[in-house]
Amino acid sequence: MVCVPGSGERLTRWAPRIPGQIGAHLQLTSGAPILPPGRVPSLVRQDGKFPARRKELQNPKQEEILGEWRAQIEFLLRAGIEPTHLDSHHHVHGLPAVFPAFCKLAMQYSLPARSLDWDMTRNLRAAGVPCIDRTLTGWYGGELSMQSLVGLLQEGLREYPSAENFEVMCHPGFSDDNLPSLSRYVREREVELAVLCDANFQRELVVAGFSLTPIPFAPKANRLASAASFSRQAVV
Repeated sequence: MVCVPGSGERLTRWAPRIPGQIGAHLQLTSGAPILPPGRVPSLVRQDGKFPARRKELQNPKQEEILGEWRAQIEFLLRAGIEPTHLDSHHHVHGLPAVFPAFCKLAMQYSLPARSLDWDMTRNLRAAGVPCIDRTLTGWYGGELSMQSLVGLLQEGLREYPSAENFEVMCHPGFSDDNLPSLSRYVREREVELAVLCDANFQRELVVAGFSLTPIPFAPKANRLASAASFSRQAVV
């Protein structure tokens, strides 16, 4: 996320420690645009900032979305970061008025992208954009344990038996004094981090018939996905 206070400092600090593992988390909600608000009037409130929630986006214009999201990607490139993939804050790219711009940018920058449903997967792949089969969002906000995460993957496989890989939405991280003012998801981030870093995690995945697959995404034939993705066959 580059449209929030302190993003430049954080990128400078952390990017060298996780090269090749940073995607562009495109924003149309929270924070302020990279472009001057006057150039993207359909995307901002009267105070010049993005709305807090995606349901508050009213009639966003394609050319403004494209311009702003290009500016966000270029911000990362100027910081020396080659994005591994595209997704979006609050999954705004799932909105019908937004998805065409998201798809066009993924094609322009030759970047894999996060798919939210089967229709989006088909549309992205038809445009030549690599993506995983299915994103599972049920771990967020629920019981946070190794067993619940494995259970979510098993449930996903029962619901989507033809899927060969899944991405699980998660928010692992450390809390600090500023986080509660920015998010309601505070303590849970450290719980997620502990689960994902558990020494037994990958063993439990293998026992359940899954394995982690690496960044970057790749076409389905190669069975690769994101850092928080899981495959029925590919083993890292």
